[in-house]
Amino acid sequence: MPKPASFWDNRFDTDEYVYGSRPNDFVVEAAGTWLDAPQEVLDLGVGEGRNAVHLAQQGHAVTAVDYSARGLRKTRRLADEKGVPVETIEADVREWEPDRDWDAIVVTFLHLPPDERPSLYHLLREHLRPGGLLIAEWFRPEQRTQNYTSGGPPDPEMMVTTDELREHFSADGIVQLEVAEPILEEGMHQGPAATVQFVWRRNGN
Repeated sequence: MPKPASFWDNRFDTDEYVYGSRPNDFVVEAAGTWLDAPQEVLDLGVGEGRNAVHLAQQGHAVTAVDYSARGLRKTRRLADEKGVPVETIEADVREWEPDRDWDAIVVTFLHLPPDERPSLYHLLREHLRPGGLLIAEWFRPEQRTQNYTSGGPPDPEMMVTTDELREHFSADGIVQLEVAEPILEEGMHQGPAATVQFVWRRNGN
């Protein structure tokens, strides 16, 4: 099961950035390739804000959502340090019902149990504007079954496969869907990793 908000509040209750203040490399690459500023961007499960702040630095209007109040506090601190605005919303993504849509949504390492992921995928699909872009990276089961040590949940069922993403997102919108082995340098996430990297565009209305 996902850790409760109190777990993440305790983890983030330090002056240091637990997952670093540098953005995720895949987010940097994909956003730099596919997102022309300014766009309205949602960062879902923002943690301490490293990706949200980077995107704001690129000229995007960023909304950052997490259920950890301390994570959001550090998001605002990092945004202030970099001199950029970031809107923060304290909410559990499993229950949150946004009242608006975005040009792009970013998700990195937001891991839920198998029975809760379809609702997440629905949120991602439904709250992108037509033509909007999803940029996401998750650990895949090999992170555990092949004994990678760079982080992630202990249960491989919490992780995501390419087949699962093909099941929940229309094929005509897939821009990039790759099994990847990045070298992570993200605070507690250090070293080789088994991930799936995904870019999907919402076509039609």
